[in-house]
Amino acid sequence: MKAKQLVTAGLALAALMACNKEKAVETPLQDGDAYINVKITYSDPATKGTAATPPFYFGTADEQAINNAYFVFYYADGSYDQYVKKENAELTFNPNGTNSSTTENVEELSEAVVVLRNLKSNLYPAFMSVILNSTDEWINGNIKNKSITEAKSAVQAAIATVGTNAQVDWSNFMMSSSTFNNGDERTGYFCTKLTPANFQESAVKAVQSGNPVEAYVERLAAKVKVEFGGTLNINGGKIGTFEVNGAAKDLYFKVKGWGLNATTKNSFCFKNINTSWNSTGLGFDWNDANNHRSYWTQSTNYDNGVYPNTFDSSTGHYKDATDVTLNYISYNSLAVGIGANAYCRENTNTETVMKKNLSSTATSVLLGAQIVDKDGNVLTLYNYNGKLYADETSYKNAALNDYEAKNTDKIFWKKTTGTSGETYTKVSVDDLKVEPSADGYAHVELKVADNYYYGSRSAVESSSATAVTTDDANKMLNGTTQYKYNTGCSFYKNGEMYYNIPIEHLRQSNKTAEGYEVKEGDYGVVRNHYYIVTINSIRNLGKAVNDPDEVIVPNDEDIKSYYVAAKINVLSWKVVNQSVDL
Repeated sequence: MKAKQLVTAGLALAALMACNKEKAVETPLQDGDAYINVKITYSDPATKGTAATPPFYFGTADEQAINNAYFVFYYADGSYDQYVKKENAELTFNPNGTNSSTTENVEELSEAVVVLRNLKSNLYPAFMSVILNSTDEWINGNIKNKSITEAKSAVQAAIATVGTNAQVDWSNFMMSSSTFNNGDERTGYFCTKLTPANFQESAVKAVQSGNPVEAYVERLAAKVKVEFGGTLNINGGKIGTFEVNGAAKDLYFKVKGWGLNATTKNSFCFKNINTSWNSTGLGFDWNDANNHRSYWTQSTNYDNGVYPNTFDSSTGHYKDATDVTLNYISYNSLAVGIGANAYCRENTNTETVMKKNLSSTATSVLLGAQIVDKDGNVLTLYNYNGKLYADETSYKNAALNDYEAKNTDKIFWKKTTGTSGETYTKVSVDDLKVEPSADGYAHVELKVADNYYYGSRSAVESSSATAVTTDDANKMLNGTTQYKYNTGCSFYKNGEMYYNIPIEHLRQSNKTAEGYEVKEGDYGVVRNHYYIVTINSIRNLGKAVNDPDEVIVPNDEDIKSYYVAAKINVLSWKVVNQSVDL
């Protein structure tokens, strides 16, 4: 936990410690057991449909299912009392609207009578939190015997049950008490205050009392959907007309699928907020006490973490996902269909971190596609110096001609010795090979052989050409020495490419191709929010892929094409909409 978070939590706890634990809640009950009627917000698609009044949407049956509920109780000083577990069969579900206090952002109500054992008449708990769809193992290891302050820091890796398809098949969504600032002294801001009227001496009286404890919960997961706008042809729309091998050619795209990249590896059990936030600093109203929720958070990597710059230059490969803070995926992992949903843990960060590492820090949508012709045939392309080439020979020829035109005194030659003496032959495309490299690029190299020389024709004829090793010659071709020329190209092997779309949050600053000043709240995914990314057009080629199994760490150039392109919408689920032209 960050120092500033500890200070805030410590002040809140100190305020509560001013109250004696033995005066937590004064009730007329005797020593023994006490009963509380708890109502939890929940949704039933059969009674409410699939969407509430915008900006809220109700979840699917899998997103709403409650398998168990853990009710955790604390004393007034924030110390732990006990927890009570209820299985699904012990919960009663009531449609939204049966309680006058519910609103459109409340999906439905579940009701349970909770019995607290072995209480003393002068020692009743003052606060309660709720955790749904967890396990005894996790609760006993992270919540039991822990104070409210300690519970605030509890980290949960599994926020739902993932099926056979990690991108699509999710169920058993973990939920916890909604965190927001309602002006009360609630340590951690995720606990519900208890009053004497909440405690009864029997289950029947608890139900009949008319004083239930209302607990509002939110899913730990964030939800994302990618859809195409009405003007975009999903089944291989035209990208545009491009010059390929010197002639105009219409290029089309075929969608492979999409996935979520740069996702966090764990999540706090309860949303971590900072009550000093304000709408001016974040660019939107982050707190919504009337709807028992908030719209920003500090994820576990907030203001810290290790984010790679595309790939590790020392090895020429991307850093392994275990070396960095976030999870990155490959082109072959893009398996979610257009119109389908995917889920992830929340990921937010400070302005400082985002400015430094936006490309690899923000959770993004990776849209995978292939370049095809009008008949759907896959095209392998080389994008060299802004021109497209449809075959390896054409690319090698263009690269060699450009090199020789700009380096007339460093033309490469091969020397052979025969019966007639030594002969110098200028290197041709047959002496070159195309070598793929990391990050979707390739370059031209001389084939492994000896007897290479460089110099002008006159130097060769006067036998003053300079001998050069194959390795040094390749460095000259690709600008890795003092020579500035580079034969590198974007290599669309089998036409494979991706579009990177960082997910916008509620701030949504004005973005241009030239960039803009990144602010906190521009990008991020927050629990219980539904991000709908609408792609309205695809007018440019995406980022090339030459190794579909290598993880993708986007760079700043990948984002620039998106700035002028794409729309994101954010929903009970809070919805954020985002539109995009690519």
